[in-house]
Amino acid sequence: MEDYTLKECLGKGAQAMVHVVERKSDRQTFVLKKVECFDESAANKAFKEAESLQNLYHPYISGYKDFFVHWEKNDSSMYICILMEYFPNGDLGHLIQKSREKKEAIPEEKIKKWLGEIIEALIFVHKMNIIHRDIRPSNIFLKDDGTLCLGDFCVATVVGDALTCTRASISSLNYMPPECRDQKTCYNEKGDIWSLGCVLFELVTTRCYDSNLAISKLQEIKEEPLVLEEVFEDIEKDFSDDIISVLRSMLKKNHDTRPSAHDLLRVPYIKSCVELSDYTQLEKRKRIQLASTTGPHMPTMPRDQGILKVVEYLASMVDFESCVQEALDYLVELSKQEEGLHIYPKGKRLIAMAMKNNLTSKEIQIAGCTVLNNLIYSAEPDDVLFGSDVILAVTDAMEKHRESIEVQQIAATLLMAMTSNSSAAAIIGVMKGVQDLLVAMRTHQNNTQLCCTCLHALWGLTVNENNARIATAEKGVIDVCFVLKLHLQSPEVVEAACAALLALSLYDENLQFIGDLDCVGLLIEAIKNHSKNAKVVKNSCLALASLVDADEESAYRVLTNEGPKGTHIPGIPIIKKTYELHRDNVEVVESIVTLFMELANYDDLIQDLSYYHVEMHLNEIIRKFNMNKQIMGPCEKALALLQHKIQPEK
Repeated sequence: MEDYTLKECLGKGAQAMVHVVERKSDRQTFVLKKVECFDESAANKAFKEAESLQNLYHPYISGYKDFFVHWEKNDSSMYICILMEYFPNGDLGHLIQKSREKKEAIPEEKIKKWLGEIIEALIFVHKMNIIHRDIRPSNIFLKDDGTLCLGDFCVATVVGDALTCTRASISSLNYMPPECRDQKTCYNEKGDIWSLGCVLFELVTTRCYDSNLAISKLQEIKEEPLVLEEVFEDIEKDFSDDIISVLRSMLKKNHDTRPSAHDLLRVPYIKSCVELSDYTQLEKRKRIQLASTTGPHMPTMPRDQGILKVVEYLASMVDFESCVQEALDYLVELSKQEEGLHIYPKGKRLIAMAMKNNLTSKEIQIAGCTVLNNLIYSAEPDDVLFGSDVILAVTDAMEKHRESIEVQQIAATLLMAMTSNSSAAAIIGVMKGVQDLLVAMRTHQNNTQLCCTCLHALWGLTVNENNARIATAEKGVIDVCFVLKLHLQSPEVVEAACAALLALSLYDENLQFIGDLDCVGLLIEAIKNHSKNAKVVKNSCLALASLVDADEESAYRVLTNEGPKGTHIPGIPIIKKTYELHRDNVEVVESIVTLFMELANYDDLIQDLSYYHVEMHLNEIIRKFNMNKQIMGPCEKALALLQHKIQPEK
């Protein structure tokens, strides 16, 4: 527990508590469930059961992220702690409640898509001999892309005896299959189908039943199945006979006649649900199956026949990973030649499609991004490379392969190149590229090259106001400062981090973190460590000027900031010394006089600035750059403030 900070309590029961927590190492948010365990041997058994739930990799499933035992000294109790993914968009229960409040029916097409997603999830886990045991709307979460995700799997040892479910909560009991009341019957995969049927029941009754009535009806159906036929009379105007038939089969009281997830997949209506939930992959599987039945011949990848032939080959073999890999590798090889690559727009879109169609292949994502990287530097502003199709392929690759440094590096490099195009920068924000870059830095914070690339990309993206607000909402300023502190010796990281801080400092929401993060101290340290690097000095001084303008505490910290072991570090001497090194560099001088001007706006700091003879340097700058308006403006203002406020009173 010492690795996590408790942020919010989501719920508390007799034996369990649920909290939103933040991992201290990377500030990533999770949900932590603490379940009291009365037996050490049961805890050990639960550990073994939970291992399988840490390896559930499926787009519609969220398994456990971590699992450990915690001894609570306060009440001398042992707790099983389950770390799960945090879903800020909420769960299916919230969506159902919204429709109930409006007394409106949820469109059947939307329900079909959701049903397909959860059935795919159940087919996957049941194939691995894993039973969920607690399917209900509050355990089906809404992902950022609008799809659903089945989470909060139960470990039988933790939730109690699988026959009696003695520790199950009241809300869980509402969705428990009727056979679980009989201690002679074990909870099996068909129990999950009953529970999913209860969820479907709630989805189709939002117009006519409130929450209490819906739960009451479900309890009646357990006792008397004919009640369900009365419900169908209430909803038949809103929904098709097909979905009613599926619901009837899922809520069969006799579990022997209730279908399994695989049985449901043979139902035409459910097939159409799955097609909606995973259309592209389903079509891919169909094409591969068709190709395997029409003949074993696989054409050879055309070499030395021109780029057009390679692209045509890629189009025809887009479903076959080995063929796609070979074609993309050859395009990478061609791009290194002196004449480079020249691919028409459809070909560029095809590369993006090949990446998306083979998203699970790390090597294809790397090769595809490499080709696109080699194309983008010669692209015109209206090139398809700056469009949503290509950008989505890149962000999907980053999301799918979070742990791969190679994928993150090449994808972040491509996003960085795209930021020079304002239209592309806006699209990247919409496609959650800002979040992807922040996650990449958090996940691989010790990788200097990747952090540098991500910071440069963020620097370019946050010029766009919407992207800056996204980074602010994601508390990106914390990540930037953390990486800056970690890589203070890297001039490339420092340069990009200071520029990103400059953009983020323009938003008041970020100022609440500046003091605790010692942002001013980091910037002063950056100037001191890299005093000869003009880019670092310029960006650091501009970021300091922006902070001083917005935050009085930052102004005082520039004058004197706390150092190690109770020491104090005065910032002005460091800045003056740096000025001496760059007195002929127009951009550096402009950033320094801008900082002096912002400091001079604070009456209490005038005497300190005078003590450090800042006025002497300002006079020198005026003599040297009297024709430069960008320098003269802030310089004259700073000088006027100093001269006016240090005049003795008459």
